[in-house]
Amino acid sequence: MDEAASASPTIATRRSRLRRLVRRTFAERSLIIASNRGPIEFERLRSGRLRATRGAGGMVSAVSAISRHANPIWICSPMTAADREMACEHPGELIPHSTKDYDFRIRFVLSDKDAYDPFYFKVSNPLLWFLQHYMWDLVRAPSFADDMWFAWQGYQRVNRDFAEVIATEAQRGGKPAIIILQDYHLYLCPGSLTPLLPEEALLAHFVHIPWPGPDYWMVLPPAMREQILASLCCNHILGFHTKRYAMSFLRTCESLLPDAQVDYSAQTVTREGRTLLVRVYPISVDLRSVRRLAKARSTARERQHLQRRLGEQTILRVDRIDPSKNIVRGFQALDQLLRRHPEHLGRVRLLALLVPSRLGIEEYRQYVHEVIVAAQRLNLEYGDREWQPVELIVGEDRARAFAAMQLYDVLLVNPIIDGMNLVAKEGPMVKERDGVLVISEGAGASEELSDGALVVSPYDVLHTAEALHRALVMPGDERQERATKLRAAVEEHTVDDWLYDQLFDLSALIAS
Repeated sequence: MDEAASASPTIATRRSRLRRLVRRTFAERSLIIASNRGPIEFERLRSGRLRATRGAGGMVSAVSAISRHANPIWICSPMTAADREMACEHPGELIPHSTKDYDFRIRFVLSDKDAYDPFYFKVSNPLLWFLQHYMWDLVRAPSFADDMWFAWQGYQRVNRDFAEVIATEAQRGGKPAIIILQDYHLYLCPGSLTPLLPEEALLAHFVHIPWPGPDYWMVLPPAMREQILASLCCNHILGFHTKRYAMSFLRTCESLLPDAQVDYSAQTVTREGRTLLVRVYPISVDLRSVRRLAKARSTARERQHLQRRLGEQTILRVDRIDPSKNIVRGFQALDQLLRRHPEHLGRVRLLALLVPSRLGIEEYRQYVHEVIVAAQRLNLEYGDREWQPVELIVGEDRARAFAAMQLYDVLLVNPIIDGMNLVAKEGPMVKERDGVLVISEGAGASEELSDGALVVSPYDVLHTAEALHRALVMPGDERQERATKLRAAVEEHTVDDWLYDQLFDLSALIAS
């Protein structure tokens, strides 16, 4: 069955609706997207030729889909040495990039290394990432000595660099701009950007990671947190994945931002004559790209390779090696499963496809070690020459991940906390036979998928093990019913809907 035939009329109708809205919105407006990581990365081949590859991360996949309907300028930092070469060779220029799926004009923000390194490695990661994922061991860290305040200056500088480049592109575009900022790297950008923009420009910001409550934001000194909150209130719209995160933001402003007036019923924050709309836009997967990659030859080759390495039943996890992903507790749950239900010995294998991340940060390097040791311990304790309980594959390979998603019996997604987690949505859409999703309540996706999934506490190893057992022995009719609910939930709100809802609210502001 081809993609057009497999898509329901409802999905096709909503896709058409999005195209009409985009044409109407951008007939008289330009679109600028800004994020630290862009939609593509350049690499220098041995031949000397530059090759562009798709940027990593779920956010890039989701936001990239808008380019099918508009021709945005995407402003971003150079991620690779080849990116920097391109930025230096084309200073202040737009670099076009088109494929059958995407159509962008790229503009790099070339910040000084002395500012960018502390911006990224000290403030964005780990300070803000750790804060918003409840990862700080507060008895010991963080501490705001002179090195952290120096890093904060770098964070301010890079955000001002982004603001200046965005303002330049908005002014030379010839039409009033809609500017959509992405994520925690650019929290200070709205405050720097607003004075540089004409009044008719619209500014939106989407936060892809969790937003903790006000008590945890008190980890930051008042000067830092108030600058972040005041800057975010310079947007016209601020979006979150879930109702819980949006409500936490409102409570944080009410508690920690002086002079902020919060209206919970309208979900607005008013300060210094500006009103911010706080909205919920749950991000999803691009179903066309997902289905195309699921059918790709590269995926079929990987599937044949993986089938030789799996047991009678397969538990799958696909994650970055990030402490917030809770990988070690997932291995501990497998340990409990095999101890309490020895009938699974020799039959079930956990396939862990893990991608190293942020290895420039000590905590991440240490967590890689903890993950590997935990997997090795399970294999030594339970395994033999014929069977080992954990198959650990480290490295990024999207075709391999999609092949594994076609083969799992149980998909384990148990982060401590996650903004959304698109693996939880991709898996049910790629699975060829009915599989079971075990998801932690900390994952943003659990808000949408709870009817079809088995929901667990990320800290409760015992009950996660029992959920895995229940999933492995679940009768076929229940598996089918749950899988159907999961697919329906994902199809109910696709990435096209995520884009439509944001543009609809922006268009309403234009009309008001």
